[in-house]
Amino acid sequence: MDYHDIKRYLERKTSVAESEQIRNWLIDPGNDAELRQILGEIWTNSEIRLKGQEPDFNRMLDQVHHQINNQQIHQLKQKASAPSFYRLFSRVAAILVIPLLLISVYFYFNPGRNSKLASVTFREIYTKPGTRTQIDLSDGTRVWLNDGTSFRYPESFSGDKREVFVDGEAYFEVKSNPANPFVVNNPMMNTVVTGTHFNLNAYSADKYFEATLLEGKISLERKNQTLKMNPGEQVQFDSQLEEIVQKTVEPQNSSAWVEGRLIFKDEKLGTAIRKLARWYNVEIVLSNPEISNYLLTGTFQDEKLDQTLNLISLALPVSFEFKKANNPTEIQRTIYMRKK
Repeated sequence: MDYHDIKRYLERKTSVAESEQIRNWLIDPGNDAELRQILGEIWTNSEIRLKGQEPDFNRMLDQVHHQINNQQIHQLKQKASAPSFYRLFSRVAAILVIPLLLISVYFYFNPGRNSKLASVTFREIYTKPGTRTQIDLSDGTRVWLNDGTSFRYPESFSGDKREVFVDGEAYFEVKSNPANPFVVNNPMMNTVVTGTHFNLNAYSADKYFEATLLEGKISLERKNQTLKMNPGEQVQFDSQLEEIVQKTVEPQNSSAWVEGRLIFKDEKLGTAIRKLARWYNVEIVLSNPEISNYLLTGTFQDEKLDQTLNLISLALPVSFEFKKANNPTEIQRTIYMRKK
């Protein structure tokens, strides 16, 4: 389904025939993953951010149901009722579109009908590119989310594990409870915690996972493999090459982004560039693959993009070139890095 079709449907700009086609697509369980991606894109492209007090979700859900009921009544006057959009809400427990007449979408839902978590209400937050946010969980755990990060968590924890889901970068200060482990699920690796401070850089789109432990102990689990970490250690996993590296680092450098700084110490340029690209919300393309192994050391805080690129070109034998835009007024956001 097309992004613009879903957006037009949420804005009630589709015809009766188009609406029926879109609803049939929405209630198909096989489209869940694509639907979540589209809703995330709609939220990302909007200019609205969640600020201030927590939204009144019960009131919003009532508004959503009222809107759906009105739409159903209108359709019954036109023809026999088609599969209802309400079934989508029944199947995933709650996807809240707030408000329907705006371009912004924020949703939380209850996944996994066969899961032990099936009775738990989940919330999902997505931090837009160029933004960061901080969340306090019900158990006292505090989480900071870097830009472009998806984070799903329960309103309250139950059972013998405290499970959350993250795709992106997050810094955790977990409330200690050895009898009730804290588990961070990620498509590449899961992190099992009892009480600790650690940073995860784990964007599934990058196919790269990095865990850095500041305090306490954590275990990383993948398939049948378990890696235990001590403070000051970092584990890097390249899911494309199936390579795992465990090493000693200065752990505070990995979480400096929480305070608005990026710190690199002998970091491979290929990895550093991914972090810089997200930091400045640009695309950086390596024209020469071999330069990805160059080592970068430096601290970036208040520098503008061109200042940062200039500093890198002074430290390493590389140069940068902005992609030429067809429209002279277009913002040039793609950058090519070349070997000097």
